[in-house]
Amino acid sequence: MITVGMKTRLKWLLRAGAILLIAAAAWIISVNAEKWFEQIGRFNWQLDWFLICTSVILLGLSYYIIPAGWILLSHAAGSEIEPKELRAAWFMSQLGRYIPGKVWLFAGRAAFLKSRGLAGFRATSVPFLELLYTAAGAGLTAIIPVIISSKAVFSHSGLKYAVLAAGISLLVIPFLTPIQKRLYRLKYGRIPGKLPLPGLIDSSKLLIFYSGLWWFRGLALFLLLKGFGVTDISLLLCCAAAPLAWLAGYIVFLVPGGIGVREAAAVALVAPSDAAGPVLAVIVGQRLILSTLEVVLALVSTRKLKLFGEGKPL
Repeated sequence: MITVGMKTRLKWLLRAGAILLIAAAAWIISVNAEKWFEQIGRFNWQLDWFLICTSVILLGLSYYIIPAGWILLSHAAGSEIEPKELRAAWFMSQLGRYIPGKVWLFAGRAAFLKSRGLAGFRATSVPFLELLYTAAGAGLTAIIPVIISSKAVFSHSGLKYAVLAAGISLLVIPFLTPIQKRLYRLKYGRIPGKLPLPGLIDSSKLLIFYSGLWWFRGLALFLLLKGFGVTDISLLLCCAAAPLAWLAGYIVFLVPGGIGVREAAAVALVAPSDAAGPVLAVIVGQRLILSTLEVVLALVSTRKLKLFGEGKPL
């Protein structure tokens, strides 16, 4: 059972996260304040509320359904936890990415699975496999835009490493099953009937699932920019910016939530040279919308997991 003191600390953590987001947005703007403010001031803002609302809905849907990958991986590892409880745990632990190092996100998910009876190694492997498949899905989504616009991608150091990480993740996936079979044979002398890691069919499903989500995110970004009147942008580059900017934020693991890094990477890939300020303003706005969704769904999940009431403690 979580005590009153722990509940208070959680509230302060949420407040600190909101403050960090605001501070990060202010820092990003201040770096090139004069130039960007000039661009924002002279930009012809033309709001299309249909496109803006559609973008927000797509962003919300993509975030709500993304725990499906974590659920599949947890069940493949042997967990018998109900999907709705796994979904709630995912939303709760997602706030851990705003703590420097991002280790708390993985530790929280692994600890939850372990507390519900999953063996330590399997519980620990699930959140890392989730990151691997998400990164591989990013590579699958961004491969065509990267080939078409390689100069734009490799002009930003964060994007270079993001492309490298996505490519490596995509290449590792086919070898997961052979590697685990080899390890089981070496350690136990036999291969079990059910392996803890996803097989070829489940791996293909996960790659398609995560790639589809990244296309959703890219389309949401494209529609939001269009909705605010930014016209000279590419749908393909937006679909590459969504996963690659996310991955760039993960690589710089000491930055809470990748704040600043992701926005800078997305602007470098998407924005026309004379509209960096307006594009940045829209991307920061999308980040604030997503962060609001994260906090709201995390708070709703506390009831489902009975963290603040009677029931089995997390």
